[in-house]
Amino acid sequence: MSWQLLALISVTSLSVSNLLGRVLMKDDKSDPIGYGIIFQFGLGLVALVFALVFNKFVWPQGYGFSIRFLISTLLWTLTTVFSFSSIKRIGASEATILVSSGSLVSIFLGITVLGESITIKLFLGSLLVLVAVWIVTTEKLKFTSRKGVVFSLLAALCSGIAVVNDAIILRTYEAFSYTTIMSFLPGILLLMLFPLKFKTTVVNIDRNFLWRMSILCLLYAVQAITYYLAFQVGAPVSQLSPITRSSVVLTVILAAIFINERNNLFRKLIAAGVMIFGVILLG
Repeated sequence: MSWQLLALISVTSLSVSNLLGRVLMKDDKSDPIGYGIIFQFGLGLVALVFALVFNKFVWPQGYGFSIRFLISTLLWTLTTVFSFSSIKRIGASEATILVSSGSLVSIFLGITVLGESITIKLFLGSLLVLVAVWIVTTEKLKFTSRKGVVFSLLAALCSGIAVVNDAIILRTYEAFSYTTIMSFLPGILLLMLFPLKFKTTVVNIDRNFLWRMSILCLLYAVQAITYYLAFQVGAPVSQLSPITRSSVVLTVILAAIFINERNNLFRKLIAAGVMIFGVILLG
């Protein structure tokens, strides 16, 4: 399977899961970090089932792997914490725009560290995807908190570096196994950092919450596995990273179609056209 098809599956499953989360979790009052801890463990369990079913799970070997796993664990955990902190201060739209700049970090590191080539098509495609994200998230932007902006940019920096570190690991490691381990490890670290938040969330768990969480974990597992498989079969970081940002725009378009979120529909259609053109250039 080509990396372009894997990327398409990853972006689509991520967009559908974001849409589902918007519908099912909009009234959820639980703490976002406690929710994130449960999500990480649930994602790890689903990914482990996939790995065992396809007989793909293998333990990483060697000191070098241990160091790189530790780096990705710290970076993805910091990304989660910084993202939550930024959204509390500046809102989801502003945070989305700023965190999306992490793909620029990945492109830069992909070129300088991994030796990937830069072309005019790559530059224009990446720019168009980011412009599309900007178009659908610029309504009522305020950026009232300097701390919120800083947290968003830190989340973008951490995620951009983490993507490149993941790509290096996946040159010699199996994607199903990596998805499993890298789902559990940030959850374990977050649990160690925020045990009280986890305890408070667990107390409020009910059957509906577990059902909704299971669906989300399944969709995210598909997204993560296909994303890492794309790296494994040769997807350049400088192309795959900005392509995944198109999920932001696709989620907005799906929301307009299926749950009648049709305010500023013309703006969303323009963003969709810009995104499609950008992805074509990247692919």
